[in-house]
Amino acid sequence: MIYIGIDLTSSPRRLSAYAVLNQGGALADVGLAREDAELLALAERWRPRIVTVDAPLSLPRGLCCLEEACPCRPVAPDGLKAAERELFRQGISLYATTKRSIIKAMVYRAIGLRRILEVRGIPVIEAYPYASKVRLWGKGMPRKTMPTGRRWLCERLERLVPGLREHEGSLGHDQLDAVVAAYTAYLYDCGLAEGVGDREEGLIWVPQLRQAFPSTGGAPYGIV
Repeated sequence: MIYIGIDLTSSPRRLSAYAVLNQGGALADVGLAREDAELLALAERWRPRIVTVDAPLSLPRGLCCLEEACPCRPVAPDGLKAAERELFRQGISLYATTKRSIIKAMVYRAIGLRRILEVRGIPVIEAYPYASKVRLWGKGMPRKTMPTGRRWLCERLERLVPGLREHEGSLGHDQLDAVVAAYTAYLYDCGLAEGVGDREEGLIWVPQLRQAFPSTGGAPYGIV
């Protein structure tokens, strides 16, 4: 079984990152891709059990689009998806999926990729690597864009994802987020992740808190 994590950008003008984990949760591939066709070809080549995308894969209930000129309106008074509202409640910040969102292009791109992959028989789930990292290691982590932040994350991910050490020092923060997304898919398949939000509207999957991770002899995964 294969798990792919994608840290998606708003357009092919910027590289998206991907990571591939094998059945045992070990890193099988990691890299960058520009075009949607490259990401789709990656999925066709590996035929993963699950693809996890770090981007919204659905709209708030009541919306058909994110265009302010369209008369569609969200059902919820705050305009948020239930998953986003719950993460905000937990103190986890994110870019909300609203008509004024600065990630509108990314949302459309992610939904388009999800639809194509699902037509091809490949399940797709939404993850938010920052929320996954908070679940695994708590808040107060260094900024991921800084060298100290990347080292901090690598040290912890290496305990969870075999094979990552071989790439130590060579991965950018987007690639590391793709690894976190793929690892979230792996936990999902192991029954160690939970969906936040409303299933019909769209869930964001995060690691369960302090669950026993099978390959660590019953030790809590991610707790350091």
